[in-house]
Amino acid sequence: MHIVLAQPLAARYAPQVSAVAPGAEVTCLGPDDPVPPSTTVLFADRCPPLPALEWLQLGSHGYAQAEGVTALVTNASGVQDKPIAEWCVLMLLALYRDFPGMLAAQRSHEWNRSPVFQSELSGRRVGILGYGNIGREVARHCSLLGLEIWVMTRGGVKDRGPRYNAVEPPTPARTFELSEHRDFYTGLDALIVTTPLTAGTRRLVDAEALSLLPRGALLLNPARAGVVDEQALLAALRNGHLGGAALDDHYRQPMPADDPFWDLPNTIVTAHISGSSGSTHYLDRIWDLFLTNLRNFVTGAPMLNVIARSDLRPS
Repeated sequence: MHIVLAQPLAARYAPQVSAVAPGAEVTCLGPDDPVPPSTTVLFADRCPPLPALEWLQLGSHGYAQAEGVTALVTNASGVQDKPIAEWCVLMLLALYRDFPGMLAAQRSHEWNRSPVFQSELSGRRVGILGYGNIGREVARHCSLLGLEIWVMTRGGVKDRGPRYNAVEPPTPARTFELSEHRDFYTGLDALIVTTPLTAGTRRLVDAEALSLLPRGALLLNPARAGVVDEQALLAALRNGHLGGAALDDHYRQPMPADDPFWDLPNTIVTAHISGSSGSTHYLDRIWDLFLTNLRNFVTGAPMLNVIARSDLRPS
């Protein structure tokens, strides 16, 4: 077995890796080092073609970059759920209470007691698109704030197999499948996208979906930008149909200075930081996940966070 570690702190954790898989060759790579073709286990964010690869552990929740990989693929579901859920709560509060407007009033020395600054989250209805680890953690946070939770998934709310750091989610007030999308979208105050980007979810939130949202609804996307149709989103924000948006992943990264999303009305753009390797507990959790999965791989126990092969088909 040749285990290749292409993640931060690889050298620090290499002895633990060797202890879990005695006799395995362990190689630590820098960000620009090529991956040896003899690799059988790879812990990395990206994967070149590798003829001997048996298992790829990703350091990210998203797995679009693993499309076409035929080896076993597991993702980092459960590692970034909490910071992403906290980002969603922050953005809901910032948009509903117009926090940018509060700061603008402070900068202009304006004593402004606008009712929008006093708006409440409690009692509003949030729709979560996708109900994996992140969607469930978002639902848990939102329910604690008194928000009603609706959920739409591709296959219904069901057991997804062994998952890392999974939480017991609240029971949604209503659950929808994709065929029921009209009833789902038309009843929302805010839509939160948490589904991964796959061949089946690319541009899932299209012009029709955005038009079905009530005028003034919010859209939050801490998932992959490509789940939402770019031109439809631009139009819905420019014409005022959407009341606002918070966007963390983007169609172009890093965003160029002339990217149209910088200056959209009532839109908060963050630089893909809702959950990332800089999060407080990321490194502890990601290495705990990898070592747990490596132990399971060596012993033949069920692996955590296995990605279905149907989700790895090229777009």
